[in-house]
Amino acid sequence: MQKWIALAHITAAQESRKGGLLGLFSPKKPAPKKGTAAVVPIPLPEETPEQLRALCETLLYENLTTRLRTKRHLLLPTETEVRTAMTALHLTPDSLQKPEAARRLGQELDCDAVLIPEVTHLERFEGAKRTVTLRGALHCVLLDPADRPGAVSPGRHRQRDQAALPPVFPFIGTAAAGPTVFQEGYSRTAVELAVEAAEQAAAIASHTFWTGEVTPFALAEERVALLPLPAPSTADALLFTTSGRRVAPAAVRDLPTDLAAQFRPEISPLSGKEVVPVERSRALLQQEGITVGALWRQDQPEIARVQALGEQLHVTYIIMAQITSIELQTGTPDAGEAFATREARAEAVGALVRVSDGAILWQDHTSATMTLHPIGDKKTLSIDRQAVEQAEHFALTALQGRFRAYRNHFEN
Repeated sequence: MQKWIALAHITAAQESRKGGLLGLFSPKKPAPKKGTAAVVPIPLPEETPEQLRALCETLLYENLTTRLRTKRHLLLPTETEVRTAMTALHLTPDSLQKPEAARRLGQELDCDAVLIPEVTHLERFEGAKRTVTLRGALHCVLLDPADRPGAVSPGRHRQRDQAALPPVFPFIGTAAAGPTVFQEGYSRTAVELAVEAAEQAAAIASHTFWTGEVTPFALAEERVALLPLPAPSTADALLFTTSGRRVAPAAVRDLPTDLAAQFRPEISPLSGKEVVPVERSRALLQQEGITVGALWRQDQPEIARVQALGEQLHVTYIIMAQITSIELQTGTPDAGEAFATREARAEAVGALVRVSDGAILWQDHTSATMTLHPIGDKKTLSIDRQAVEQAEHFALTALQGRFRAYRNHFEN
């Protein structure tokens, strides 16, 4: 069976770890003095940015190789075969950035394509949390089947897969740790976070290579804006009584009309100046005389208006959500109770819009139902409001979970 892909380093990180991964960080041990039974261990020193980057490059390469072999079932030359071919062709890791050099390597190894993973940015931040973020690019050079000796023209499936591959696509990996409990420092070391970030980056790179989907927030210059979250100010009630069923319009009034504080989508690794907060978006909308509701057409974003807002905010993406409907139902009180059970239902919709072309990258709907049983002489209106507000809260919590699942699917 012919080999499908060659995976090559764009840096020589492997050369720096003759003693294994731990060799990147292990300090030299002094020779034991005569007459001593053992050497006292030296504390591991703080890792340098160069060491952390070398670790990420190495783990990215190894994790990507493993995923392509096991999850994508691709045949890859071994690292030794790749290095032997590079030596025979007088190629260096840096020279592989040129497509012609990568093609020569692919021809030497009799491959359909050459992939070159590159770490472009490695960011480490320590504040309320310690985070390590790895950004990279996967260079994909396809070989013309006619240039391969004895090659058979690929089938339709192979041609479709190759056509979907971009020449370069970005990927990202990030990991974070909070502070330790009752101690100074963080719950995980930077090295542990780098290991997790490299694993995630390899998973995302593999997914994009296989599907053509590029994960959002992968480029260093990307920014996102969060918008106010509109919600109805009133809720109708459907009343079930002994004489029948009737609707009470606006039975619950003066409900909160902006629930942005209850919607916290996962947008890591973006933070700080990369995120336009709700307050800034709200101020601009007020300045332009636009209501946040005008950014929606029922449950669909008004793309032209959203794009215009995004351009004014100088962002790459906009995350938006709204409560589309709320309902309240009440029945007749049970025996011995002063008030009937309240059941509120809320529906929410959210979207991630790319400003440059107006593409809706993610959109989902959620709903939640909250049932409350009045106790004692608690006022009916208070129970109604509590049921509605809790239903809205859980609908938005579910929407956050759906967005997290969307982000996670790029690792599959």
